[in-house]
Amino acid sequence: MKKNIISCIMIGSLITTTALAGQFVIKNNLPVSPGCSDGNTVTVFTGQSQPTIQPGASTTVTGDFSKMPGLGIQVNNWYWIQTSAPPQTSPQNPDNSGAQFTIDKSCAVTGQAAPWSGKGIQTYLIANVSAAMSNGTCTVTISSNNYTNAVTPNCCAPPIFQSNVCTGPYGVTNTGQSWPPS
Repeated sequence: MKKNIISCIMIGSLITTTALAGQFVIKNNLPVSPGCSDGNTVTVFTGQSQPTIQPGASTTVTGDFSKMPGLGIQVNNWYWIQTSAPPQTSPQNPDNSGAQFTIDKSCAVTGQAAPWSGKGIQTYLIANVSAAMSNGTCTVTISSNNYTNAVTPNCCAPPIFQSNVCTGPYGVTNTGQSWPPS
């Protein structure tokens, strides 16, 4: 298990501790979802925590995201997975989006990969993820693209849920867009 390295800095008679890992603001710039009740909330996976951020809100996380698995970002809508199949429970279809992002110390997104867990559509296909310095803090912003709201019809869920279960056909979205995005 990797331990965090902490350094102490003496400022006058005040001692503060600073983790060598960076502090990041994660901003959810996605609009409120027109089709899914909790849709377009964003869950971030930092290794230590899994905060969920409402559309238009932000949170602060700390970590070293310069190497994979980096920062995990999931958009909480129901999307068809990329595998062409009728709605099923294994693998769960549909699913949330998911992806891993690496961010270097200059606040640049340097890599992206499919999620380390789950079969969901990659977040970078249904949303834009960018990073930029703002007031000395790296801000990671999740914003919409043409596929953000291309969810399952009426935001239907996989068969493991009791209500609003998808009945098919596979790949039809509430917006009529072709699926999966490429």
